Amino acid sequence: MNDISTRPVPDNSAPFQRLHPLSIVLKSMGTLGQNVFAILILHFSLFDQNIVYSMLAALTLITLVFGVTTLIWSRFTYQVTTREIRIKSGLLNRNNRSISFDRIQDVSLEQKLVSRLLGLATVALETGSGGGEDGQLDALARTDAEKLRDTIRDYKAGLTIGNDGADDKPVTADAPPLFAMDNRRIFIAGLFKFSFVLLAILGALAQNLDFLLPGGFFNPRSWIDAFPEQDTINGFSSWVRIGGALAAILSLVMIGFISGVVRTFVREYGFRLDRVDSGQPGFRRRRGLFTLTDMVMPIHRVQAAILQTGPVRARFGWYHLKFTSLAGDAGGETDHSAAPCASLTEIEPILDECAIHQARADLMFQWVNSAFWWRRAIIASLLLTSIALGTGLLVHSGLFAIILLGAPVSLISYLNWRQHQYALTDSQIYVRSGWWRRKLTILPLRKIQTVDVSQSPLDHPLNLATVTIGIAGGSPVRPVMIKNIDFDQAMSLRNRLITQTTNIPTAD
Repeated sequence: MNDISTRPVPDNSAPFQRLHPLSIVLKSMGTLGQNVFAILILHFSLFDQNIVYSMLAALTLITLVFGVTTLIWSRFTYQVTTREIRIKSGLLNRNNRSISFDRIQDVSLEQKLVSRLLGLATVALETGSGGGEDGQLDALARTDAEKLRDTIRDYKAGLTIGNDGADDKPVTADAPPLFAMDNRRIFIAGLFKFSFVLLAILGALAQNLDFLLPGGFFNPRSWIDAFPEQDTINGFSSWVRIGGALAAILSLVMIGFISGVVRTFVREYGFRLDRVDSGQPGFRRRRGLFTLTDMVMPIHRVQAAILQTGPVRARFGWYHLKFTSLAGDAGGETDHSAAPCASLTEIEPILDECAIHQARADLMFQWVNSAFWWRRAIIASLLLTSIALGTGLLVHSGLFAIILLGAPVSLISYLNWRQHQYALTDSQIYVRSGWWRRKLTILPLRKIQTVDVSQSPLDHPLNLATVTIGIAGGSPVRPVMIKNIDFDQAMSLRNRLITQTTNIPTAD
């Protein structure tokens, strides 16, 4: 910890500054974009397609939005002293806020497409108090944003700025990245991100703009009736029709793959992970095609490592490395991507920076009780049988076939059980879960904060229990859990984790 008493007294004489004037345009355009549909609806409904009324409404909206945005911009000012940043905001209710550099844990920069073209950036400050960013400056010149970020990092590192404006950091050459992805690697990663998001976007646009579409657009029968060769289609054999249905399914699959690749390129384009030693040692991650994000995650805030893969990806040796961290990014995520598509050889040096180690080849993993799968299979089969009997007797006899779904459900439960394993070493615990979405969580024992043993009503007859391991920054929705192990074994594991955790010195 740096000695605060040796630092200079805050310079309260620093001038208050405003955001870049172009932020008025960016904010206004964003607000207007959200009201385009409202103007269109008014044009086709209330104004009965009267272009004059619609133009007057649009002009009034533009004037109102730009006027209010300008007033808000004029009332937003910030001051950067030697030890804190002060923000004054509010149009009617004024808010004066001070954020000490000592409290700031992370500083990240973000540039959307328009901001990149205009040379602007958003600075997000995170203090670790929860709720994502604790302070945000929406539109600064890129150079000013980088200067503010470096000022905070230098303060955290105990560096001072001389009278000549140059700091005492040695200038080093740009080191090679810990990990980076070229376009080929991004394409490979996109193939494993199957998604129907593109189809969903097109469907949502069609639903919202249905008043612009011809009648019967969503009725398949109207399309069939409009086809000039309908008699020819009716004359096709059943095999040809089946082939057409398979071609339609294949088209949907292709759309899913294309959507996954497009989403991955937009998110991961230019992905680069570097180690930075300015301020507190950490990882600097830059990525994004339209929205460029530049964030730094201090190494001491990394709580656990997560290796994600799947049965297909694993055969090709591809894994997705994430870090569970105390820091939250702009989306509120606590699991930060460090290597979206990497081999284990590429992942190893990244983990070494955090003193986290991959599982040895000879490490023995323990399976949980087989009740993990057969109990779920029985419950699913009983539920499907009830649904099949009810719908088959009341609706149609063909619905009795629903009971056949019990076979794949039981198979998936069995495969998930085969993957749900754990292993404990002197310094780490490893937890595997999932068959299709395989996840290996690596928890350093020094980061564990709580270990809970619980039993559900179904666990008591079989004397089983679930061990839930809590870490700072971990997701409350998806905690690290070891399910369906013997109660005595769960208590023994709990005692070992607590004992070994207290005997390991903190390495932060």
